[in-house]
Amino acid sequence: MRANLQIARLALAGLSAVDRAEMIREFFIPPMPREPDRLLRPRDAALRLGCTPRTIFNLLKTGSLTRVRLPGRQRGAGVRESELATLIAGKGVTP
Repeated sequence: MRANLQIARLALAGLSAVDRAEMIREFFIPPMPREPDRLLRPRDAALRLGCTPRTIFNLLKTGSLTRVRLPGRQRGAGVRESELATLIAGKGVTP
């Protein structure tokens, strides 16, 4: 263990103050928790796009949006909010 500590000290000695501070921050400050991606029902997604739910189902069928099963549902499907935002931004890929 003592040898590992010496190696770590030598490695830190070769870093600049900015790099040392960044490394310490990376090791000791926990990252901010990422918010989970929300699921939207096709009706809600259609309201955001300004279209009908049938259009959302067509986008799911063509693969422009990914179908996500709603928890506890047999046939229920949802759309990830981030995918919808990407489609709205014009960055959606149509296969």
